[in-house]
Amino acid sequence: MAPSGPLADDAAKLSATKQRLLEKWLAGGGRTAGPTVPRRARPDAAVLSFAQERLWFLAQLHPGNPYHNMVEAIRLRGPLDRDALRGSLEHLIDRHEALRTVFDVRDGEPRQLFPARQPLALTEGAPPAPGEDVAERLRDASQRPFDLTRGPLIRFDLTPLGPDEHVLMVTMHHLVGDGMSMGILFRELYACYEAATAGRPFPQLAELPVTYGDFAEWQRGLLRGAELERRLTHWRDVLREPLPNLDRLADRPRRGATSLQAVSRAFRLSAEVSDGLRTLARDHQATLFMVLLAGFKTLMHRRTGGTDIVTGSVVHGRDLPETENLVGFFANTLALRADLSGDPSFTDVLDRVRRMCLEAYAHRDTPIEVLAAELRPGRNHGDNPLFQAAVVEENVAGEARMGDLEVGAFDFGLDTSEFDLVLHYWETDGRVEGGVRASADLFDPASVDRFTAELEALFAAVLADPRRPVSALPLPAAPAAPARHEPETVAVPEAAPDEPSDVALTPTEREVAAVWREVLGLREIDPDEDFFEAGGHSLRAVRVLLRLRERLGVDLPVQVFFEARTVTALAAVFDRARGAAREPAEDSHDTAALTADAVLDPDVTCADSAPHDPGRTTRPEHVLLTGATSFLGAHLLARLLDRTTARVHCLVEADDPAEAADALERALARYGVTVPWERVAPLPGSLREPRLGLSPIAFARLAATVDVIHHAGCDANLALPYGELRAANVGGTTEVLRLAARDRVKAVHYVSSPGVLFDRDAEPGTLAPDGRVPADRVLPSGYVRTRWAAEELVDAARERGVPVSVYRPGRLGGDSATGVGDPDSAFGRFLGACVRLGAVPAYGPDADFDLVPVDHAAAALVELALKPETLGGTYHLAHPVRTRFADVVERLRAAGHPLTETDPEEWSRAVAADVLEPGTDGDESVASVAALAGASRGMPGFGSLRLDVTGTLRALAGAVPCPPVDGPLLDRYLDHLAAAGPLPSPAGSRTPGSEIVI
Repeated sequence: MAPSGPLADDAAKLSATKQRLLEKWLAGGGRTAGPTVPRRARPDAAVLSFAQERLWFLAQLHPGNPYHNMVEAIRLRGPLDRDALRGSLEHLIDRHEALRTVFDVRDGEPRQLFPARQPLALTEGAPPAPGEDVAERLRDASQRPFDLTRGPLIRFDLTPLGPDEHVLMVTMHHLVGDGMSMGILFRELYACYEAATAGRPFPQLAELPVTYGDFAEWQRGLLRGAELERRLTHWRDVLREPLPNLDRLADRPRRGATSLQAVSRAFRLSAEVSDGLRTLARDHQATLFMVLLAGFKTLMHRRTGGTDIVTGSVVHGRDLPETENLVGFFANTLALRADLSGDPSFTDVLDRVRRMCLEAYAHRDTPIEVLAAELRPGRNHGDNPLFQAAVVEENVAGEARMGDLEVGAFDFGLDTSEFDLVLHYWETDGRVEGGVRASADLFDPASVDRFTAELEALFAAVLADPRRPVSALPLPAAPAAPARHEPETVAVPEAAPDEPSDVALTPTEREVAAVWREVLGLREIDPDEDFFEAGGHSLRAVRVLLRLRERLGVDLPVQVFFEARTVTALAAVFDRARGAAREPAEDSHDTAALTADAVLDPDVTCADSAPHDPGRTTRPEHVLLTGATSFLGAHLLARLLDRTTARVHCLVEADDPAEAADALERALARYGVTVPWERVAPLPGSLREPRLGLSPIAFARLAATVDVIHHAGCDANLALPYGELRAANVGGTTEVLRLAARDRVKAVHYVSSPGVLFDRDAEPGTLAPDGRVPADRVLPSGYVRTRWAAEELVDAARERGVPVSVYRPGRLGGDSATGVGDPDSAFGRFLGACVRLGAVPAYGPDADFDLVPVDHAAAALVELALKPETLGGTYHLAHPVRTRFADVVERLRAAGHPLTETDPEEWSRAVAADVLEPGTDGDESVASVAALAGASRGMPGFGSLRLDVTGTLRALAGAVPCPPVDGPLLDRYLDHLAAAGPLPSPAGSRTPGSEIVI
């Protein structure tokens, strides 16, 4: 049944004057008269309210999912008049427009439609068979999906338990009702059934001057412009970033979408504690809800250590007199944020919570969906982006009568919750009771038991001394954790790290621990501690592997460190490598996993979407760009803004809009790119997460907004293994394709890698755009393998009707006009290492490589993207004239860097020796080159990348000429690298024969 409102309880125990004021305020009479809801212009259709819109988008993302089925069941005892029941239900469906509502898309927008009649969905079941579980039958029936376009969106299941005993279950889609709607429905059903069984006409029920469709139209017209801004002013301050979450309270992190399955535990306070809490509330001019909320927040503070606690609560949302008796989705949730810093007493916490509640309730009429959409909180932590915990007052129905029938509740054990942690409470015979309900995705049953017990104990402790600091309130001791092996600390003797130790480590583990101690500068090493949590980073990982190569005679790529991050795990990898070569079965396993990842989700389909409009490709109004903070992505952003009038939405790895804007601004400054900011929309999200890290409603809105997608984002760390890169590069591409196929089909311009064309079992040659490599012959690089899988997904999307163009850039040089390049590029680091060592590999006089100015690559890509006739093709973005390596060396020498040529193998050994110099982490350029060399084992050699660009040049037809990479341009590149850091000044380079002997 409907909650009475969190501020309504205990009003009777306030003074008479305060009681009248509070009752008037809660009823909506404490404010000046606001606008009334007018009748809408079109009787057959209406826009969706803000609350409906969110749920409708969720339903489109998860069609047929019963997440938002609302269920109530009552037990009927006595002789049932089925005809009277049927007639009463039909009368109520005719009376309430919301119960006849269906939903469809009109002119590209969701609409609620109102047929004049809707058939009654009443199922009369058979009596349960012997041994049949009636509750399970009802649970199954309650989970049946609704057809939103056909309706009806409310159904009734009547199950006989005996000759004069029945269960009536009502299942309503949340789109057309809420908890108070259920209460209105049952109240009116009781009255109608009583009249029908007595032979009287249906009674005169409360007048309904407007309908829910009228309310939705009025709400949409009201919450815009200055009025919306006025309402948001309060909430911008209250919900300022960062918003806390439940991560430190949960037993495990959130992974993907919530199942809504819950674990519930009942609690019941004694009559003495219940009376004491009501007295405490009265003494502080508060309500019982406020006291319970203060306790709930206090326990969250004690359990997490956090002082910024945000919880939610539900208000019925029927503040206007004309909506008081309407069935419809009016309920709203309030975000209640409290500061528990300074070790306050419980009475201090209660006073803070009271002020917070009064302020929130004064601004309760702004829908939570509007706040989430306008304030854009950090990436969604479940279905509720502003908070995940709540305290909700319930108005539990007691015994009632429906004509000659006795009516009582029937609990059939449907345990779900849209919140991660929620305290439900009510009052029965003067005692406070209720339950703690927690997401089964995040909490173990034992943790819910503990939280419930601690909550009961906390309230008793509060009454014993309410002015005691909350940090000192006694709580039950935590249950003993299961016995487990605690990792022992390994002390490695400083003077003789290689001597045998009495610690039970294997010889290889002792070697690894000794090297960790040396590189990390630690006296003690925990064999099960994560290297990166102990102070390591990728460059130190290179030093560890190089030192272990000296000690153990095994050369491993740096990727192993991201898969074996502890002494124990890394030692096991070295033992396996020394014991035997890699088994063929492991290759087979990797290939099978790669092939499985290359299968596109069957949900990515264009079947229900509007077809692709070529006009949106050539004249887009909204463009989505991923990877805008990358080197190429920044130049793509500038070119898109220059060649179109579109607004570009840039997906940025960030938790909130301000962080996204800062990251994008820093990236553009780093690469020397300027753009008209008024047409740039930073969008916080993540390629690593479902729906690009967006909430369901934000993802659906984006799908309905953008005309074209440029997918240039990826994780391009060549040192990471496949498993670390898979989420961003494979999963992110899947989500981009899902977005492209949704609502209306959109063109995708996907930036891939030429590495997908290299066959590890064949000699490199000129690579054609339409080349293919089988899964079992893809290069042994985590990065390349993820890009290969992503291209397979792209091909599958093409077959399903998504128009996708693929672009494979060659080696990117700096901007042809300014020389500004990517200081973190592998080639820039390589040149920096050459200068530091005073030597270059002797590749021979004819060695050349591809080097294309980044501004040309971006210009060519955008030009091709705007041509409808090139859509769906594959293009290489490389320079038609290759650059001689000797020319680069000549420009370095001309800049004052003395360089000698040496055998490439000798040069690699010099790199390793430089990294291993004691006392430092080594030069960043040299260390990163060493890491890249380890990560590139099995990869084609320098200059082997040769891309066929004839198709690209033919498609461009001279529209974007490629500037020559000549001496002046190379000088501009080198000048920028010197200014940016990777290239040492001539005085900082080594001379031949100094320190490093080649």
